[in-house]
Amino acid sequence: MDTTLTSGRQLSAESAWRGATLAVGWLVLLFVGAYLITPASVLTLVMADLGVGEATAAAFVSMPQVAATVIGIPVGIYLDRVDSRLVVPAAAAVLLVGSVGDWVAASGGNVTLLVGSRLLAGVGMFVLWVVSINVASSAFPPARRATATSVIISGYPAGYALGQLGAPRLAAVVGWPGVFPVFGGAVLVTSLAFYVTVGRVPRFKRSTDRDRTSGAGVWRVLRNRNVWLVVVVTVLGYSLYMVFNSWMPTYITRRFGVSLAESGTFVALFPAVGILARPAGGWLSDAVFGRRRRPVFAASFVGATGVAVAMASSATIAALVALLVLAGVFIQLQIGLMYQAIQEFVAPGAAGTAVSLASVAGWLGSFVAPVVAGELVAAGGTYTVLFGLAVGLGVAGALVVWRMAESGGAVPA
Repeated sequence: MDTTLTSGRQLSAESAWRGATLAVGWLVLLFVGAYLITPASVLTLVMADLGVGEATAAAFVSMPQVAATVIGIPVGIYLDRVDSRLVVPAAAAVLLVGSVGDWVAASGGNVTLLVGSRLLAGVGMFVLWVVSINVASSAFPPARRATATSVIISGYPAGYALGQLGAPRLAAVVGWPGVFPVFGGAVLVTSLAFYVTVGRVPRFKRSTDRDRTSGAGVWRVLRNRNVWLVVVVTVLGYSLYMVFNSWMPTYITRRFGVSLAESGTFVALFPAVGILARPAGGWLSDAVFGRRRRPVFAASFVGATGVAVAMASSATIAALVALLVLAGVFIQLQIGLMYQAIQEFVAPGAAGTAVSLASVAGWLGSFVAPVVAGELVAAGGTYTVLFGLAVGLGVAGALVVWRMAESGGAVPA
């Protein structure tokens, strides 16, 4: 009897700590996302105060992803070889230093320093992202991993919504440069809590000296065709996501004549629906499709393509916003599932490397898409080209998913 009670209490405590870890990790990614998207939410102010054009201003949004793209693979390999929990506070401190640098640079009109500080913050951002995903995946049993991964990263679109909605209002109080360290400080505080909770969570899957990634293991990951198909899907999915998320505030402001704060409120709905859509995608894959991942990927791209076609002909702001929300749902069904699917094609000890590959792919798409969209707008003289770009990305994504293998029952390489 005593043994049974003790076992029951232990299981209850373990479940509570898993829930706490998901909640705190969600908050970390909430503030990371808010920090990242801040320049997009005050884009017109950035252009006016720094005297830069649309493409350059949009690049400020993407600088952290550039850093992630450069350092991502080596960092992923490193995280597979260490207790990644130990690097969480250090990564958050790096992001905070970068955010303070943003404030100094933007206040002084120093574009070069602003680029550099955003790059530095991107290093911390990337580590926090990979660790959060690995913790969610390794702390839950296989039948719930896609759901857990999708839940924790839903903090990121919530952060985008917080940034789109809150940054213009914070800027009215502290000035737009001051918004960066506000969010950077919040990342540091929540990361310390995350460090504590992760230490109390029993893990279903721990790396050992025998299963940590060797050079040969990394090479097997890089030669895996299925891994690269997930990488392509991730690039296309994030590109589609960022075409809408980075340019819609400016599009709505100039198309319908509303204020920046009002357009930010409307566009905040696009990432905000990811709070539900991302976990829904993981749940659908785990519970409805029996851990099959491809049906969710396919529904995401096909649905987003149809919505983009409809958005191109929207004549009222109400119709556009409604379709924008629907696009947010479709696009974000697959975000979260990407990171679980790619892990299922590799050995457990290579999970960090696999997640880093997918993350680098996502950051690459996030960086390239807004810049390409800005160049297309500048060349075409109209924002309608944004919807054509979205349709092209959606069709390409659906074709790649058609060629993918199913990862849910895959045997790791």
